[in-house]
Amino acid sequence: MPGRQSGPACLTISWLITAEHASKRVPARWQPLFRGRQDVLKSHRGWDPGSLELAQGLAGGLHAPLLQGRITRLLIDLNRSADHPGRFSAFSHDLPPADKADLDERYWQPHWSRYRSALDTLPGQIIHLACHSFTPVLEGRIRTTDIGLLYDPSRPIEARYCRALGQHLRRAFPDLRVHMNQPYRGVSNGLGQQHRQHHPDDRLISFELEINQRLLGGLDRLAAVVPDLLRATAAGQR
Repeated sequence: MPGRQSGPACLTISWLITAEHASKRVPARWQPLFRGRQDVLKSHRGWDPGSLELAQGLAGGLHAPLLQGRITRLLIDLNRSADHPGRFSAFSHDLPPADKADLDERYWQPHWSRYRSALDTLPGQIIHLACHSFTPVLEGRIRTTDIGLLYDPSRPIEARYCRALGQHLRRAFPDLRVHMNQPYRGVSNGLGQQHRQHHPDDRLISFELEINQRLLGGLDRLAAVVPDLLRATAAGQR
């Protein structure tokens, strides 16, 4: 069935792919907020370029459901919890409460509800992979990571899976620098991090795959190989 894999111990594995920052789209109602600021929307602040293409490739390769963001994170960030102060950006923070509630109801709540529904209904162990990308240079500092795996080191099954996946990635792509919990921390506020609190890691492994945007021209290469690496890693953990 879609999104499933049976490991050697006959434990069902369900795959779930998300891409919270897949779009820089601004619905017509909110376009006045960004008048004259198209440069920001097109930048890493507005979205994660390439994350949707990667997520689509992985979802297709794994026959997995895909949940994707459909508006810029500068309106409301789908990868932040409801109480996080950064859920609304400098562009939307001062909107009237009714407008914020509308963004929440139209975009944030449906994404989180679909995710919770997937966790409630998918069988076996769920491996959730959130696809993101990051700018090669931030505040004048060159990032040395090419592929980052962000996970919670305190969850032993999740940590073991991600470390093993990192080894598979290094062997498959010896020209790329694969780092654990870089360029961000795996325990920072986010969709997967929030839901780890309610599911043990023998039920939910949740991690982020961060791709340096300098690799955007090679996403097909990654999407063609990574699904098999994900399966091999899962099989090796049984």
